[in-house]
Amino acid sequence: MASKLSSNTSDVRRINRLLVRDIIRKQGPICRSDIAKVAGLTPPTVTNIVSEMLAAGTVEEVGYGESTGGRRPVMLVLNPNAGFILAAGIQRSVTRVALMDLSDNVLARRDTHVSVSSPYEMAAAIRESFESLLGETGIPKEKILWCGVASPGLVNPDLGVVETSSNLAWKKVPFAHILSENLSGIPVHIENISNAAALGEKAYGIGKGYPNLIYLSVSIGIGAGIIIDNTVFRGSRGYAGEIGHVPMTVYNGPQCACGREGCLEAFCGVPAVIRRVKAQVSDEEFKTLGVDKDSIEIPHLTKPPLLGIPAVKRIMDETGHLIGIAIAHLVSLFDTEMVILGGELGRVEDAFLETVMRSARDHSLVEFAETIRVVRSTMHEQPELMGAYVLAMEEVFALEDWDYPRAR
Repeated sequence: MASKLSSNTSDVRRINRLLVRDIIRKQGPICRSDIAKVAGLTPPTVTNIVSEMLAAGTVEEVGYGESTGGRRPVMLVLNPNAGFILAAGIQRSVTRVALMDLSDNVLARRDTHVSVSSPYEMAAAIRESFESLLGETGIPKEKILWCGVASPGLVNPDLGVVETSSNLAWKKVPFAHILSENLSGIPVHIENISNAAALGEKAYGIGKGYPNLIYLSVSIGIGAGIIIDNTVFRGSRGYAGEIGHVPMTVYNGPQCACGREGCLEAFCGVPAVIRRVKAQVSDEEFKTLGVDKDSIEIPHLTKPPLLGIPAVKRIMDETGHLIGIAIAHLVSLFDTEMVILGGELGRVEDAFLETVMRSARDHSLVEFAETIRVVRSTMHEQPELMGAYVLAMEEVFALEDWDYPRAR
């Protein structure tokens, strides 16, 4: 009986410590008495827990709050330098790695171009960027608590496996394990890139305050990150949101990277759009406009002089039309308050967004069409990178016994 009582007491103490730490993290600056009220704990219990955290360097005092009649209360915040997070966003074109503190600040970042065909080369490239960031900031490796990764493809976050990614040409890759080995054992959490971006937008972007939203990334690949009741909707295996591989035509559609024909991605993915433009606009037209055909990117297609070419305008209108249909499907299925358009096609001119909106409304029930809201991502930092950071932070703050390194 004594042993069981001791165990229960230990569990209560651990739970209380986690609760207090989370309150300070999310609501700081906050004083001890307010922590006690929010947590439903006695002031002496909170004082003891806070004293432990101050001694460990987990939290720090940052001055005084307003007096309510007695002495001014001492305010507490999470110590941003108690530990650090590594975040990475993998893309076929470029991989970004960032080193961040515990207060959402990007301390340093690196963009690297590396072959994505080998997950081992990718992991080595991330390690090299990571070591460079450590050298730049002077932060010791032992203060890195976790690494969050956003990856294209079907990702099983529980197993840390990229089950399949047509854009990376990966199948059954245990990338979390591979990367963790490269990072000398730092734990790694990996998530689908659209899910991560949706979390990033909800935490730091235009989706803040919205419990139900969809982030639709239209880039090399196309995917949807879906948040319902403030939680990522992953489906039974974590694969929900693969709207890019929903067929938009039954017969004779363009070949998709997944091996099938007629997928949305095969029509509207960035490589597909550029490929169609190059095939339908003559070399002479490019030459007349003084445009290098081989260096065309999406922004070139949404404004003069290229947008003045009838074939280019038609292709962009068709692309916006199909993306609008996809959004109508998503909103009809999930009834979200907002759809955030991201990726290269989410950052183009307003006229394209208007085409998308018009198509989404035209292909929705009137009840959805009246309220559907499609917006452009406005985040300065990549949403998927910030989402990877959010996921890593969730892992860190779920740890039962986290011995924060003492702040430098």
